[in-house]
Amino acid sequence: MKKLISIAILLALCAAPAAAAPATLTLKASPTVVVYGGSTTLSGVLSTQKSGQRVDIQGQECGQTAFKKVATVTTTTGGAFTYAAKPTMKTSYQAKQKNVTSPAVSVGTTPVLSLKKLAKNKFSVSVTAAQTFVGKFTVFQRLRNSKWVSLKHVTLTTLTQGTKPTETTAATFRIKLPTKLKIRAVLPAAQAATCYLPTKSKVIRS
Repeated sequence: MKKLISIAILLALCAAPAAAAPATLTLKASPTVVVYGGSTTLSGVLSTQKSGQRVDIQGQECGQTAFKKVATVTTTTGGAFTYAAKPTMKTSYQAKQKNVTSPAVSVGTTPVLSLKKLAKNKFSVSVTAAQTFVGKFTVFQRLRNSKWVSLKHVTLTTLTQGTKPTETTAATFRIKLPTKLKIRAVLPAAQAATCYLPTKSKVIRS
């Protein structure tokens, strides 16, 4: 009799539906580095593969201590979702759906670094980002024998406020150079501060 009861319990357990696996969320960013003002595509999948589900996109900017909701998106076929994010500085992102949170992904940001020729031997350099770079310096370089040679450190001195949060820090300088040399400006890592990546301007002619 006990054997029959044991067999009956075993059969009942085998017939019971398996518990549903807990839902999960994935998230990735492409690209993982953007120029200030640019965007990155955040994409992921809800493991239940249900469409029409609301997913919160949360961001944590450099210097902040917590994630904040930046948008809400809806899953489509197969539980997929996307969002075009425009980080203004280094930002971590995560997706959240009810009690399920994805692993965080980090997106780095470079300032916009511009070098312009104003007149013979006169140039301007500017850095555009969501913070001031007053007191920081850029490195002015020329191309010589296929190698970039540093000629001058240019300290940024003037600040122009743009549409919030944009700020442009700039400086004008003079340096004697032959014409038609290939030149550029570089913002080193130490001058980019913790919230931005180092960057280079476009190459122009002296």
